[in-house]
Amino acid sequence: MAAEALRPGRTALWVAAVALVAASGALAAGGFAGADPNKADPARIAATAPDPHALPFPVGYSRWTHIKSGLITSGHAAYPRFGGLHHIYANAIALDGYRSGRFADGSVLVYDLFETRDNGDATIDQGTRRHIDVMVKDSARFAATGGWGYAEFAAGERRDRLRTAQRDGCAACHASQKDNDQVFSRWREDSAAEPAPARRD
Repeated sequence: MAAEALRPGRTALWVAAVALVAASGALAAGGFAGADPNKADPARIAATAPDPHALPFPVGYSRWTHIKSGLITSGHAAYPRFGGLHHIYANAIALDGYRSGRFADGSVLVYDLFETRDNGDATIDQGTRRHIDVMVKDSARFAATGGWGYAEFAAGERRDRLRTAQRDGCAACHASQKDNDQVFSRWREDSAAEPAPARRD
């Protein structure tokens, strides 16, 4: 490196520039916090998680494809844990899985759960967020749980809070959907289909 670059007053700028380039490279390498979360590579970022089974927070998921929304009310057995209004998002790889029924490695699904608020005028609004659940397909890393890894993030938190027993519970529940590769939700592709071409006759 030229001595000019290390003159007093320039060293700090040079160090900051190197750090910025390194950080940009790490994000571009496939982390969920990268510029294109649709291309997140769970296998590549696994090594950065403190828990070998933990998953990173899926930054940018709300810009993925919205698969569906649903409401779980007090009459359902899952209400204590999953009651409220939820939205499900899929990255580009997972979207192909919804079409085929088989999800390739790299598929990421996000279940964003909110409380509901009764306005008292026969309308119900989305309330505060309860938590965010994530599924990541990685056949090798998560072979013991049907090829899927599971995570849960409390509202406002970025650290996966699930323990091993809870992850196993998620896998056991999702095993009931083995005919759809462990995934409960279905995507109505017609709701996002392109309009039919104009007739020429």
